[in-house]
Amino acid sequence: MPRFFFDFVQADQRTPDSEGVEFADVEEAYLEVFRTAQEMWSELLKQRRDPHLCSFEVRNHTGDILLVFPFREVVDCCTDRAGMRAS
Repeated sequence: MPRFFFDFVQADQRTPDSEGVEFADVEEAYLEVFRTAQEMWSELLKQRRDPHLCSFEVRNHTGDILLVFPFREVVDCCTDRAGMRAS
């Protein structure tokens, strides 16, 4: 199973993931990074850190960045876009 690494980025600070986690594919890695960002959101706020400035860069075992997940996607998924257009 492939190993994926979730590097945490806040503004210009990067915390690399040196261990990684195995997932069947990049879609499963995306779902996990989404859940992790959801869990981290409130903790970041408690620490007076703006989650909007945070993201994960998901890398494969060779270091290639497969996707960048901005934490704002956690909030964006809750937005009723259809209701916004109707207003």
